[in-house]
Amino acid sequence: MNTVHLKDILRKMVDNNDEKAFSVFFDHYHTRMINMSMLFVQNFDLAEEVVSEVLLKLLQKKERLLKIENFEGYLFKMVKNYSLNKLKFHKKESKHLRVDDIQDFLIPDTSDPEKDLINCHLGDFLDEVIQKLPPKRRMVFKLIKEENMSYSETAALLEISVKTVDVHLSLAIKELRKRLKVFYDEHQEKIPMSRQRFLSIFL
Repeated sequence: MNTVHLKDILRKMVDNNDEKAFSVFFDHYHTRMINMSMLFVQNFDLAEEVVSEVLLKLLQKKERLLKIENFEGYLFKMVKNYSLNKLKFHKKESKHLRVDDIQDFLIPDTSDPEKDLINCHLGDFLDEVIQKLPPKRRMVFKLIKEENMSYSETAALLEISVKTVDVHLSLAIKELRKRLKVFYDEHQEKIPMSRQRFLSIFL
């Protein structure tokens, strides 16, 4: 959603209580907000609570929405802060973080049952590797690679420097490439692409 379209949607929500505009807003941001919250609470039910609270807060002060210069940055900062606050009141054991959109990383042409099995293993393997990254490194990787945030947006959200973001992302990719080389070597007879092509997916 570009800036002009977003402003138009927000204006309809603010000025006209337009339910259709809110539905468009909800459809565009809800999953992204859930994913963002999951970076911090690592529990889907808690993430849903966070997003519901954030949306309610936005609606309560919707008259001020049009005055926010960087709305997406403001929105995701709210999700982060509400998520961290939620953690203070919930000491339950966190569930494992899952990779929500793994399709981009899977091996194409899966008509072969053996390749289907490899894809399943690859999804679990990637989830395990990403989960074991240090927390901030994992957050940087997911924000940039899955949420398509810029380095500066990621730095602002996590309150670190752009240089630190660069370091975290480089280290995360280095670890993924190292582990994926092992995966490729173990399954290379069933993977219909070169090793370099397989690894380049994560560059």
